[in-house]
Amino acid sequence: MSGILTMRRTHGFSLIELMLALALGVVVVSGIVQLFVGNSKTYTLLTGQSRLQENGRFALDFIERSVRSAGYMGCAPERQYMVKGLRGNWNVVYEFDITRFVQGHEGNGDGSFTPPLAALPTTVGAVNAANLYNDGTGIDPAVIAPQTDVLIVRQVSAGTPLVQTLQPNGNPVVRAPGGNPGFGVNDIVMVSDCEQAAVFKITGMNVAGNEATLLNATATAGDFFENADTIASPTGPIPYTLSFLGRSYGEDAVVGEVQTTIFFVAPTTAGANNRGNVPMSLWRRVGSTNAVELIEGVEDLQLLYGIDNTPADGISDANQYVTFPNVPDVNQIVAVRVSVTANSVDAVVDAGDGLLRRTFTQTILIRNANPGA
Repeated sequence: MSGILTMRRTHGFSLIELMLALALGVVVVSGIVQLFVGNSKTYTLLTGQSRLQENGRFALDFIERSVRSAGYMGCAPERQYMVKGLRGNWNVVYEFDITRFVQGHEGNGDGSFTPPLAALPTTVGAVNAANLYNDGTGIDPAVIAPQTDVLIVRQVSAGTPLVQTLQPNGNPVVRAPGGNPGFGVNDIVMVSDCEQAAVFKITGMNVAGNEATLLNATATAGDFFENADTIASPTGPIPYTLSFLGRSYGEDAVVGEVQTTIFFVAPTTAGANNRGNVPMSLWRRVGSTNAVELIEGVEDLQLLYGIDNTPADGISDANQYVTFPNVPDVNQIVAVRVSVTANSVDAVVDAGDGLLRRTFTQTILIRNANPGA
């Protein structure tokens, strides 16, 4: 029997074809991965840029609102007729020193400030400064970023009108819709009209319907924030009064709370970023309350003060911008040039600490500036 060999064709991929297919697959997958990685980095970068721009804009907006309103006291009374009814002098009652609309502390870069931060109302641990009105609400100077500046702005809140004439030795009676005049016992307020003003402590309040009588009793002893039985006047010590002029306040007068706003840069309370570093934030303290963290990712605050060197001309314009230690008279400040450096908070690039940074600058005019006063 003769043998016949039958040849069968082999079906499928050869080893070489399979290796080529795998190699092509690796190339395609690598390309897709690179595309996703590139898109992810681009997204992270754009997010970081957006965040730092947002941080910078919001920081300037908060500061602008306060600076523009600095020195607001209702109908702008003349400063020489402003009564300080409190026992402490203006330097001591720092939180209520409405005679200085704008102040600052210049960071010297070595941890020191000019003037020193000791003037601030502080709380360090359990120790409260003597010039702090509400215990536990002060600022700890040690947390303030050493190379940054500190800005202080003062004004009187929107006033509540009198409902009857106020005599120099009387108690203001103000509108109190729903029994609430907008402030309470122990608040430090100012009554003012277009000629005169007086800063005093509300020692009691009698509410009747939609009216409130604000008591302002004096004390022969006590801390800086009590109403003094004897006050300083342009002509020397006199008995406590709400008017140096001996005039009454008409129903066009208003009563508002004296507020000091402090802006500074300090570490965030939100914790570390994606590289384990703790970012800085812009903080704000309003009145006699605890400071509040406003915006994470603000690492620097630099200030220049626009001064009017020619106040006699009656035109309120800045002729020169200087640091606060070089301001000749705080009453000459008519503008503030603010520079804030914001960052992306989280690292978005490989170099350095990975943060994107940008400095935003704005010049803000003080609406109530009166350098000739």
